[in-house]
Amino acid sequence: MIIDVSGIVLVPGICGEDCPGSWENAGIDCCCDECDYMMCCLETHNPEECRTCEDQECPHSLNSNNICK
Repeated sequence: MIIDVSGIVLVPGICGEDCPGSWENAGIDCCCDECDYMMCCLETHNPEECRTCEDQECPHSLNSNNICK
């Protein structure tokens, strides 16, 4: 689980669709600019990269204990 300094749980990937801290879901303030996983939410991100991601905190990493695909 990834928790922002504001206490919001961050869910990277899928263009921020599932993330409570994304621009669309957070309203005025968002956590994207400070998120280490912002690159995973951009349209240019290739979901195949999740297959080789070794980040144990990322819920989309195939090597994670928190897979939420």
